Amino acid sequence: MDVIDAGEAVERLGVSRATLYAYVSRGLVRAVPDAGDPRRSLYSATDIDGLVTRKRRGRKPERIAASTLDWGVPVLTSHITRIEGGRLSYRGHDALELAATASFEAVAALLWGCGDSDPFAAPLPAVEPAWDELSRLMAARPLPERCTALLPLMPGASATLWRREPRLIWPAGAALLRTMAGAAVGRAPSTAPIEAVLAEAWRLDPGDRRVDHLRAALVLLADHELNASAFAVRVVASTGASLAAALVGGLAALSGPRHGGTTSLVEILFDEIERTGDAARVVDERLWRGDLLPGFDHPLYPDGDPRAVALLGRLPSDGERDALIAAVGALGKRPNVDFALVSLRRALGLPRGAAFTLFAVGRTAGWIAHALEQLADGRLIRPRARYDGAEE
Repeated sequence: MDVIDAGEAVERLGVSRATLYAYVSRGLVRAVPDAGDPRRSLYSATDIDGLVTRKRRGRKPERIAASTLDWGVPVLTSHITRIEGGRLSYRGHDALELAATASFEAVAALLWGCGDSDPFAAPLPAVEPAWDELSRLMAARPLPERCTALLPLMPGASATLWRREPRLIWPAGAALLRTMAGAAVGRAPSTAPIEAVLAEAWRLDPGDRRVDHLRAALVLLADHELNASAFAVRVVASTGASLAAALVGGLAALSGPRHGGTTSLVEILFDEIERTGDAARVVDERLWRGDLLPGFDHPLYPDGDPRAVALLGRLPSDGERDALIAAVGALGKRPNVDFALVSLRRALGLPRGAAFTLFAVGRTAGWIAHALEQLADGRLIRPRARYDGAEE
């Protein structure tokens, strides 16, 4: 955490020290003891700058609305996921604790608010006969395209969400989650644990400890509040479209290089290190070119992404990975979950693209949760735009 002293903090804020201390007591600014003088405190520069930005925006409705689109003020209320104080929780349950032992299916049911009901206990409908042929034809296409083509082949996938009770959709959600997993790796939907479906496609033995790493990754990726793909899902669901259509919207958003597609950029970063054998040199060259260092830092976790910490902690030491973390760490940056997924993919010997597959399959659980919550809300998401073009 970048910190500043009280003098600089009050200067940036334009307030008195008493007001600064009030901000700390209200939880708006984090404070830590000064290692050089325990009697003094240092203050989070990120929190200070955030307050300054909010003050500059003022309280004009159009400014508040605009700020919601870029890591800004909350745009809606949700009971699904909470990110606060460097912690991630699903409906009040710590995600890292769930990742230690909980099944992915149990976490999906938790996100959907199923209570004691088990949506995965329902019989899995047989997919339409065209599945095998279409799966073969789409085998070489990117995952979003394969899944978009195959999801509608699950019976009931295209039924409208309009005016349906969310609890009646739970079994369809379970079937579509299994369908997504199968489509992602070229397998028919199965009642086997979802990590086992992926493991079989990636030729891991069922008893291999690596399979549990897949389960943990799916749990940690299951949801992440109102990110771009979750918002896309909610917009589609708010129109009354089918659950499959909402999931396709999420997949489309996830595929972008500023969302789940970041994993491909992290792969390229590792490729450069493998070619040169020098992580520090690769980092320096990227900095000189003005290139990005994908896979590091996250705006919601200024002190480090806990999902990355949990996943990387499961992996054996790796020289290239450790050297890259050290080189980028010297810049004050920490690995995020995209970096951790690619590291997991490499450590487990999975095929290239498996990091994105884990992201997409895991996040499907959260997308379904957001679709169900939006359905229960009942409102159409229809924001307004402020016209700034040519006048008549």
